[in-house]
Amino acid sequence: MKHYKYAIFLLLISLFTSCAKEETLPEEPIVDLGGERWANGPLDRFILQEFIKSYNIEIKYKWTPFEINYNRTLVPPQEKKVIPVLTAVRDIWMKPYEKVAGKEFLKRYSLSKFILVGSAEYQNNGTIILGTAEGGTKVVLYVVNDFDFSKPETVSQMLHTIHHEFAHILHQNIHYPQAWRGISTAWYTQTWFNTPEATANSQGFVSSYAKSAEQEDFVETIAYLLVEGQEKFDELVKANVPVEDTFRLKERIVVQYYKEVFNIDFRALQREVRAAFTSLTKPTTK
Repeated sequence: MKHYKYAIFLLLISLFTSCAKEETLPEEPIVDLGGERWANGPLDRFILQEFIKSYNIEIKYKWTPFEINYNRTLVPPQEKKVIPVLTAVRDIWMKPYEKVAGKEFLKRYSLSKFILVGSAEYQNNGTIILGTAEGGTKVVLYVVNDFDFSKPETVSQMLHTIHHEFAHILHQNIHYPQAWRGISTAWYTQTWFNTPEATANSQGFVSSYAKSAEQEDFVETIAYLLVEGQEKFDELVKANVPVEDTFRLKERIVVQYYKEVFNIDFRALQREVRAAFTSLTKPTTK
């Protein structure tokens, strides 16, 4: 018993001694915990006016490791690329939905935050991630530093990613129709990246990635129809006549889903997206 009391006594002394010590805290605040120090400039005022005040959407372009996969090598976005990217986001995604579905639609189903990353995220299997949506509220956009209005393919890639991720948010709120189930079930595979694009098209998919899962097939079809447009979709169908019925069935389900679930005229939305895309990527004459 004496030994036990003596041990307790020593423990209490140790505790009191430890409490008496004063540890010096770092002078510099930690980033994202009060450590950001910069003066708001034109870019920040653009974000405040066009996204925060208008849609209550936060835009994070300042580099922070806590918002992304720190197990991958990524680079920050170049500030000169931020406004062009956000202009495309606003004009080719937000304004078409706002015009066709009404101003309240994006407030009801919108995102709360965009994270901008300069490079792509490379995976061990050789694929790259161009965008992710988390919890139906946050979207991470990669390859910002490659964005260029004079290169329509970079605009198409970025906006395809955004429309893809937003379509995920829509079907996470209200599930896509049961009619979609079973259309292409036999072709879905986790090793979709081993399927060439042309092969995927011949199986009734708009892209190889659409083969990765049923829900990915659904949102890839939506993004393709909106960003690439009806003319290119029709060309894709004509080039793959044996699976024409598959493509047309998927197209009809998408159009019906938007109308019955959200009361949105998908064709009108498609026209608005394509018009905005064409306007922003139209070569300027000197």
